[in-house]
Formats: sequence, C-alpha cells, structure tokens
Amino acid sequence: MIQLIKNSEYSKNELWGIVERYTATRENGIIKEIFLHGKSMAQVAKEQGLSFDRVRQIKESGLRRLRMGRAKRELLEKFDIVEAGLYQGGLNNYREHGFTSIVERTAMKETEAEERYKQHLRGIEGRYRERVALSGRKS
Repeated sequence: MIQLIKNSEYSKNELWGIVERYTATRENGIIKEIFLHGKSMAQVAKEQGLSFDRVRQIKESGLRRLRMGRAKRELLEKFDIVEAGLYQGGLNNYREHGFTSIVERTAMKETEAEERYKQHLRGIEGRYRERVALSGRKS
C-alpha cells in the first residue's frame, strides 16, 4: 500500500512537471487551479480578474500544447508505464482467479445462481406435489 502511494505521488509529480515544462506560466496556473485544486473556471476567473471565456481560452490553449510534440510524446511514455502496470496487475488478478477473466467469472457465477434457483424451484414444486397428493388422499 505504501509503495502504491509512493508511486501515485511520483506519477502526480511527473505529470505536473510535464504540465509546467510545456505550458506558459498563465496556462500552467489556470490548469493547476482547475485540475489540481478542483476549482471551477468561474472561480478561477473571479480570483484572477478575468472573464470566464478568457479562462476557458487559456485552459484550452495549455491543453492544446500538451497534446502536441514533445509534451504528447512524454505523456504517452508515462502513460505506457502506467498501462504496463495495469496490465501486470490485471495478469496477477487473472492468475489468482484460476485464469478466468472477469467476464468469465461473472458468467460462471450467473450460471451457478441460475442453477441454484432452478434447484430451489424444483424443491418447491416437489413439496407442492406432495401437499396436493396428501390432500387428495384425505378427500
């Protein structure tokens, strides 16, 4: 768990480092306020004395920079590392569950539940027939 937190902090620091390196100062500030601090564009606009539309334009400009050239390449490299980690975690989970996928496990559980339900219905029907047979003998 501690390793996961360390990796998470490292990833966040890497991400915000990339944002800082590839965006202008104003873009960086607005992107951090919105995505890191969870503020709305209206809050940021009010705090910085800008119009809502200007904040939107600056944010979009910064995000556009991150989608191009070196920034995009660096983000994709970091994403690939994360994706590999997810793959490894998925593979371990797959092994732990007898080499069945989530879909297969869900289908197997559903099939088992359906079989238990049918078995329960057969039991109820059997008891009902017994009662009908007993009541027929009494009459």
